[in-house]
Amino acid sequence: MKRSAVLLCVGMLLTPLLASSPAGAAPRATTTVTATKHLARKGHGGGKGHGGGHRWKAPSGPFFNDPHIRSRHFTIEKRVIDTIRHTKRGSSIRIGVYSFDRMPVANALVAAYRRGVHVQMLLNDHQDTRAMKVIRGAIGTNRYAKSFIYKCKESCRGTANEFNNLHSKFYLFTKAGKSKDVIAVGSANMMLNAAAHQWNDLYFLSGQPVLFKQYTNLFTDMKHDYSKRQPARLFCGRPVDGVPCDDSTDPYTTWAFPKLSGPKNDLVLDMLNKIQCLTPDGNGGQTVTHLALSMHTMRGNRGDYLAAAIRQKFAEGCDFRVDYGLIGFHTKQILGAATARGRIPLRSTGLDYHPDDDFDLNHDGEDDVILDYYSHQKYFVIQGTYNGKPGTNLVLTGSSNWASLSTANDEIWQTIQGADVAQKYLDNFNFEWNSSRNSRDAYTTTYTDFRVPVTEKLADGTTRTTYRTERRPVVTVERDPKAPAEAWAD
Repeated sequence: MKRSAVLLCVGMLLTPLLASSPAGAAPRATTTVTATKHLARKGHGGGKGHGGGHRWKAPSGPFFNDPHIRSRHFTIEKRVIDTIRHTKRGSSIRIGVYSFDRMPVANALVAAYRRGVHVQMLLNDHQDTRAMKVIRGAIGTNRYAKSFIYKCKESCRGTANEFNNLHSKFYLFTKAGKSKDVIAVGSANMMLNAAAHQWNDLYFLSGQPVLFKQYTNLFTDMKHDYSKRQPARLFCGRPVDGVPCDDSTDPYTTWAFPKLSGPKNDLVLDMLNKIQCLTPDGNGGQTVTHLALSMHTMRGNRGDYLAAAIRQKFAEGCDFRVDYGLIGFHTKQILGAATARGRIPLRSTGLDYHPDDDFDLNHDGEDDVILDYYSHQKYFVIQGTYNGKPGTNLVLTGSSNWASLSTANDEIWQTIQGADVAQKYLDNFNFEWNSSRNSRDAYTTTYTDFRVPVTEKLADGTTRTTYRTERRPVVTVERDPKAPAEAWAD
């Protein structure tokens, strides 16, 4: 795989990270490594399997790719293609994604169209790939027809300007095999880069007709391609009956951005404020809430105040781990600052094994880092007391980065309740966290000699102080290698 493939998708908002190649590291992103059965179970895909013919059911639960292992690159894509192939005449497929270049997906969509399936696609307007052209040649661009492919201009429901994008990633199928109202949502675009260089997730569910209709209504609204920002949408798979959606009780809740946010009205802060880190267990002890954040990027003013809130939760006693792909230096300094408990556990999936082929991406006279691997996920796992409810198992996933530009985009913020799904996301998090192949310590540890006093009590009762030299570790928060300021994330 050429390095240009990495550049194509690291291209927009990034502060990429530099890491030394660990012993035995793959020299290129596409090096083949044999996947073991253990890897297939732990953190790589969770849902129900495939079927055939009239008995086939759509995937269920979360699925994850592994960019380091070729056989796991297309775990997500294969589920999407299989679902497309099981759609029948008269059914509909609706897809809203940021970027798209996968010919296998394009061919499956064209084949579905030719057998009588209505295929509708909304895309961002930053690229025009062969896959897009193939679909466009088959179904056209009239977004009011039964089938079309259309690029929203600088977002679909946001203000049309150079900073805003259609950044959502969701897939809707009215019927596939025996399954009805199939929804897939997460961080995954249908891109080669998304499979071979990024960590991604996609969550499948079906049999929720009200939620499906709400997603369909959102898609229908998006295709108007507004030039002025539209109101954010909140829905949760039940009729609008005056009872507000509640992520602590509803099985699913969905926010559709744009939703401009700040320190007083940010959904992330609302979520963090509902978390109680320590809960009395009735036996004189306390139950600790466990939190795991896999975030593609945090940066800008929003990244700064969210980092401060995350660090505060760790200081309050939460078991909080953060694994990021890319991060702004000031945001990282805030997040990694010491507390009375120490520093929040912090790792990064941003790995650059080929620093010799980095180059000046934004023409500012300095080379920019082009990463081999990095997380593109945007999920948050909560296990503990949430909104006053002990024993909560809640997952947040979708397309929205915790960065300043994200809230003005078309984005999906999806919460999912359930111990099983939370455990599957946690398995994936631990798989990335626990392996030096998959992530690195985001702190910098150096060793410094300290002059340490040693006091000795003598036989006559007096004391004598001497000094010895001890080498001790010193942990610091250092800047990650430079990336272009205008870069964005797909």
